[in-house]
Amino acid sequence: MKKTNTSAVLALLASLMLVGCGGQDTNGTGSDTTATEQASAVERTSAIEEGVFFGDSLTDAGTYGFRWTTMPGGSWAQMVAEEFGQSTESNEHVDSVDDVHNGIPGKPGPGGLNYAEGGARAEEPYSAVSDNPEGAPIAATVQLERYLDQHGSFHPDQLVSLFIGTNDVALNFDPSQNEEIAGKLSGDEQLPAEVMRAEGSRIEAAAKSAGDTVRKILDNGAEHVLAFNLYDLADAPWSDNAATRDFMGEMTDVYNEKFESSLPDDPRVDLFDLHTLMSDIVASPEDYGFTYGANEDACAPADVEWCEEDEWKSPTADRDYVFAGRVHLTTRANEIIADRVLGEVNGDMQG
Repeated sequence: MKKTNTSAVLALLASLMLVGCGGQDTNGTGSDTTATEQASAVERTSAIEEGVFFGDSLTDAGTYGFRWTTMPGGSWAQMVAEEFGQSTESNEHVDSVDDVHNGIPGKPGPGGLNYAEGGARAEEPYSAVSDNPEGAPIAATVQLERYLDQHGSFHPDQLVSLFIGTNDVALNFDPSQNEEIAGKLSGDEQLPAEVMRAEGSRIEAAAKSAGDTVRKILDNGAEHVLAFNLYDLADAPWSDNAATRDFMGEMTDVYNEKFESSLPDDPRVDLFDLHTLMSDIVASPEDYGFTYGANEDACAPADVEWCEEDEWKSPTADRDYVFAGRVHLTTRANEIIADRVLGEVNGDMQG
């Protein structure tokens, strides 16, 4: 497996921070520069011309009618898709958010190449009432099946990304999934060692499944795969006490170690080291133009997952904060990830 040179990419990233405090585009991607301007600043010399995106809310392009960020901003994947000149829309949609997590399948369209859905897990359904694998949100394994059903195989000019695992790590932090674990963590109570071991085993299984998904992507013709590890979930706003931070930090490490060891040792696969990038950002947020770092939320309402502009803590919260909602990222943070992805397309991923 070919891993990126983090220091070199971060240096490149610094030169790519071109997006300032401006208006939003009509696609809601939150980019202040046009695709033409981005192309001139980030010259694509590789053969990659299109992106295919699998994942969860951190990649979702609007399956449920909104994006998990400081709205009207978009996800990093939409920004990358815009640079490639392709649709920035989700592959499917739901008629009502109330359908999600209840075993009800999504609806076809708009039909973009972004298959990510908020709440998706690596392999299992995310529902307390249904085990229907076709119910929204569909897992990464089902997202891949959906793409193959529609397109047959991948093509050499595609960048295929997989960013999954957050919902597997945090599954039992959701009271609908495990009221006892969720209650202990919310009450700042450390989990017993045997519970931590069981959680670790469950999370390792999800990470291995994600590695297997990367292998299946390769088996179906992909030549350029970008596999994301997880940022340290202890840094997210939802980690608001010591017990939760300890759990999230340890389980992030469990997931990442198993995921990285499960990736095929193949030059077509690059590890996108989001963990290192985000750790650097929260350690020195001012170096990236942020004012607020770890465990700080751009959204004023408590316990929301995303927020509209009138719910931001300040008029510039989408650029002052790293995080938006309990675990998601602001428009500015998404821009930084998108810039780094484009940097890898034009640098390390060329071989």
